[in-house]
Amino acid sequence: MNIKSRNPISNLQSLISQNRRDLFTGVLLFAAALALYARTLAPGLLDGDEGEFQTNIYKLGVSHTGYPLFFLAAKLWTLIIPFGDVAYRANLFAAFLGALTVGAIYFFLRGLTGNRASAALAALLFAASRVEWSQAVIPRVYTLNAFFVVAVTALFFLWRAGKIDLSVPVFVYGLSLTNHRTMIWFAPAIALFVLWHERAALFRPRRLAQLAAAFLAPLCLYLYVFWRGESDVGVEFHFKDFNDMILGGNVRTWLKYGPLDWLAARVTDLYLPLLVEQFTPLGFGAGLLGMIALARNRAPRGWRTELPAREAFAFIALAHLGNAAFCLVFNTIDVEKFFIPSYLTFLFFVGVGIAVIGDWLMVIARNVIASEAKQSPSSRVETASPRRPLLAVTRTEQWFAPSALVLVGAMVVAFLVAQNFARNDWSARSDIAALWRENLSLPLEPNALIAGPWEALTPLEYLQAVENKRRDLERWKILTQKQYLGLVPYGSRQDEIERAVRAGRAVYLTVSPRETETLTALADHFRITRVGELWRVINLPPRVDAPQGTSLVTLRTRDGRALELVGYALAPAANLRAGDFLLITFFWRAPETPRARWTISLRIVDAADRVIAQRDAEPASGARPTIGWSANEVVQDDAGIFLPSAATPGLYRIQIVIYDSATAENLATRDGAIFTLAELRVSP
Repeated sequence: MNIKSRNPISNLQSLISQNRRDLFTGVLLFAAALALYARTLAPGLLDGDEGEFQTNIYKLGVSHTGYPLFFLAAKLWTLIIPFGDVAYRANLFAAFLGALTVGAIYFFLRGLTGNRASAALAALLFAASRVEWSQAVIPRVYTLNAFFVVAVTALFFLWRAGKIDLSVPVFVYGLSLTNHRTMIWFAPAIALFVLWHERAALFRPRRLAQLAAAFLAPLCLYLYVFWRGESDVGVEFHFKDFNDMILGGNVRTWLKYGPLDWLAARVTDLYLPLLVEQFTPLGFGAGLLGMIALARNRAPRGWRTELPAREAFAFIALAHLGNAAFCLVFNTIDVEKFFIPSYLTFLFFVGVGIAVIGDWLMVIARNVIASEAKQSPSSRVETASPRRPLLAVTRTEQWFAPSALVLVGAMVVAFLVAQNFARNDWSARSDIAALWRENLSLPLEPNALIAGPWEALTPLEYLQAVENKRRDLERWKILTQKQYLGLVPYGSRQDEIERAVRAGRAVYLTVSPRETETLTALADHFRITRVGELWRVINLPPRVDAPQGTSLVTLRTRDGRALELVGYALAPAANLRAGDFLLITFFWRAPETPRARWTISLRIVDAADRVIAQRDAEPASGARPTIGWSANEVVQDDAGIFLPSAATPGLYRIQIVIYDSATAENLATRDGAIFTLAELRVSP
């Protein structure tokens, strides 16, 4: 094979310098995609996988099955970018890679099809596609994976065209596997493509050694997992986990197979709808047209002559089918993002199909102008065409096809942006950061235990590791669904939590035990109450006997409906210290069934009537809203509140105010809306 240059950098520079308009267009597409992603980017701290990735980018930890290249590159990015906190920079890294992929698509398809309009439209279609966009606003590995799909395909095509040595795409392919292992499904396409053209030279020992070294060298990045896997961040890794975490053996847990009708249903109910959704039915039709054109060796008029169309078709089709086949049997709830390589390889066909349509439009324009030229021959403007040297091309022909493509394509892209914007707009999702900053603003006891599903604990891990907040708090991961109990060694940890509570340790949950399948016994053994956005487990019986006799106070609405406070109890006592936790158990009764939801506002005020602590919640932390009560039913309402750690010694008053949750209208006693329940003494 005639290798014109073995320096990929110089070749890339040469390709770019051939046309400044292409450089400008590619940069403009990159900037437009980055602006779109930055506008919809998550503003900061997230939970779940995203929160874990934000933490591990900062601490160079291990998530899931490693992703060494992603974490090393993202760490470097967060050190370079001078603005925003670590969480925001991590989010922005995914947006940058997504925009970089959009630019790469343009340069690849522009060089492949020779059609600037089709390359730009295909790039914009991918930028606005729902799944790719959804991954460009959160810190995940999929935008970098998409970039590698384009890069690997482009480099193997450049090798086939004689522009670079085979070791270059082989090296980049090995590097792609250090980011995400779905690239393994490109292997059949690559093997067939390479064996087709270099069978003789390929099996020479020196050549084999060269290619093996090029492929294996980047895989050494997986030593990162050994280096950081046994640290105190992310997923703990030991050599015994090599098969699961390095070779991806844990994937088998989610593999699901079935008969032909099951497989057909997966194709028609999952694969095809997702593919059509990404690029609209018009884009899907263009992709089918591109496939047919390449399979029939009818490439667009600007196609690279060094690359046979059918060989390009075989490579792209095999790569597409390999990844799609895996995703069909990979039975996870978020499998749509694993389809991204399939979306992209199909997009290459879309770009080809749009270029073919452009050629058809040019033929139509030529025929129309030719008929007009018979009446006015002087209107012809003669120029040369390398593909049609004997035919004349008018300026109208030159502009008609691109203009028509751009007009229709712009409408399709605008439709995708309008359809997907609300679904992918994470710009207002600051609730996770606000929730956990509120939790940590509470005077939680030193060395308190916070237990919850791992998804809910990742923001706490971030705040402890990155912002050095409340590092004394201990995190326990728990499982809340029985179907997952056998997958991890720690299980639900219900027995351990019970022992910790009985031993007097402060224990908080991120989820109510009643909302789980594994921790419901906690609500049967202990008192559970809401504190901020956490649930406090208190070593008291869940139910106590309601006091007998007349009510302490009656509060009424304007229309005369009443709510009676039958009694109350304080725990541990009315003599506390600053920062202590106080549990007040109310007993409410409504003589008539309430017609509205009422909120109980519990307040602690000082001698100057300043509110120093306040808790507003519906009875039983929202579990027993008043609108569901029966007449004369006595309802137990546990309300927990912290005394501020800055509270000075002295006497304080516990007050309650009750109001309509919808209208904020107060219920009133004979003396007004505020009822003083008891006095509270704060000791030094």
